[in-house]
Amino acid sequence: NRYSNFSESTEMILLFRIISDEDQDFYRDLVIDGSDTFLDFHHVLQENLGYDPTHLASFFITNEHWEKQHEITLIDMMQDPDLEILTMGEVSLEQHFDDLNQRMIYVFDFFSERAFFMELIEYSDELSPKKTPFIAQSVGDPPAQLALDKLLGDQTDESFSDPFDDEDNSDQD
Repeated sequence: NRYSNFSESTEMILLFRIISDEDQDFYRDLVIDGSDTFLDFHHVLQENLGYDPTHLASFFITNEHWEKQHEITLIDMMQDPDLEILTMGEVSLEQHFDDLNQRMIYVFDFFSERAFFMELIEYSDELSPKKTPFIAQSVGDPPAQLALDKLLGDQTDESFSDPFDDEDNSDQD
């Protein structure tokens, strides 16, 4: 039974504040158990935001200045066999977070390098009354996740605006 040691374990509940530099009125507070994986975090966030969970994503553990220290990827792309690759399903939150105000970046759109900024704002050694992970507070609409067909030039959806529309791309060298 998966929960046979539940009462004996030393649980740590973590509360992360998730913000976007694209919209100051958007944030999410996510509650997650320290033993949950980054993949659990990824899935609950993707579901809450209405994003396509098959798009590439990565967490980056950062220092207090948001400088990337360690990457935790959705899948191992095996780009460099000499580098240790951490994947979301293999790494629990408690392996990287144990102090308030620790930070990470969640890149949800690799093609445009768009990301959310996350900070551990509270933690407790009490058990959560709800099954973790879950969104505890949801304010504002999330930035739209770009679809691959939009990036490849299919602009049938008029709500999509190309940031390069002002440039004349027909005379490329």
